[in-house]
Amino acid sequence: MKQWTLQRLFLEYPPKKLGLRLPLYQLKAVDALTMCRTAKLGSHGQYCEHGHLCGVYYNSCRHRGCPQCQNVKREQWLSDWSARLLNTPHHHWIFTCPHELLPLWRYNRSWFQDCLFKAVSGTLKTLSKDERQIGGQLGYMLALHTWSRNLGEHPHLHGLITHGGVDENGQWRVPKRKGLLSAEVVKRMFRGKFLALVSDAITNGLLVYPPEKGKQHWKNIVNKLGRIKWQVYACKPYRHGFGVARYLARYIRGGALKNHQILHVKKGLVSFKYHSHQTGRKEVRHLNVTDFEAQVLKHIPLPRQQTIRYYGIYHPSLIKRLNTIRSEFGQSEYKTPTLPDWQDVMALYNLTIECPICNQNKQQEDFKIH
Repeated sequence: MKQWTLQRLFLEYPPKKLGLRLPLYQLKAVDALTMCRTAKLGSHGQYCEHGHLCGVYYNSCRHRGCPQCQNVKREQWLSDWSARLLNTPHHHWIFTCPHELLPLWRYNRSWFQDCLFKAVSGTLKTLSKDERQIGGQLGYMLALHTWSRNLGEHPHLHGLITHGGVDENGQWRVPKRKGLLSAEVVKRMFRGKFLALVSDAITNGLLVYPPEKGKQHWKNIVNKLGRIKWQVYACKPYRHGFGVARYLARYIRGGALKNHQILHVKKGLVSFKYHSHQTGRKEVRHLNVTDFEAQVLKHIPLPRQQTIRYYGIYHPSLIKRLNTIRSEFGQSEYKTPTLPDWQDVMALYNLTIECPICNQNKQQEDFKIH
């Protein structure tokens, strides 16, 4: 039986025919995903080192939300990022906003995600400079995820953070705490910074409100959320940051759902699997085709918006400072590595393209030898 994929779903159940009203960038994403590796995008030939044609292949769409053509980009990002990492423990922190703010997220997505980055980066920058915490400049990366594993709306930031920072004299300083920073202080400061941005936006008329709720309602929500604890998950420190970087690499390209998660489509229902954080087990969710496609498309990245950003000594503009610290840790200077190409990625996945002529000749030679 032919495997169900997002491409097949969009082709057999076009969103327009289902009555979905989509913004332009989501419509463009549907077009890209449905044309990916089809005749509509043209083709190219692959030749062996002897000039024999091994095959003709359709071109990829290269859309960052496409689940079938982002493996090379993913491995290239991981290769470059891994080359930057300091040889020091790293932390993985997750910053989540209360779900009471989801209506604002839906109507002000660009503004909302920008505020998330500002609030989290501002919190880490302020606290790391405090002598009672570290007294130095951290190196960290923040990656935006907009989904939960069951495709629900769940905007949050993953942070990969160095265990320590550089002080004004260029010396590496280790945190006073094993857990990097006081989690309770981080929660309160993150909450304060984000709600301050929301309040300022309300005051200055920068937001679009859902039709059923007005300005005063959101002022009340801000006041309410200022009195409750926010979710900030601080994992135990890792000896090195590569493992977290590889984990995040799976999600920065290829969209919210991978093709292998789709189990089947029967009687208008899409069944897909996911690993539940709540139960710790594999779960299956069933959605009608319309709701499923709408959920997937909600998580398409906004055009020209970065979903991964770098700060502190991991910022691209501070390579000299990074190299100074790398020298302290006995590491060579960071230089842009040779990034893997599609052949390297195929080898990584144990995939090969065999020349029908060379391979046939080889088999004939082997036959003669035997």
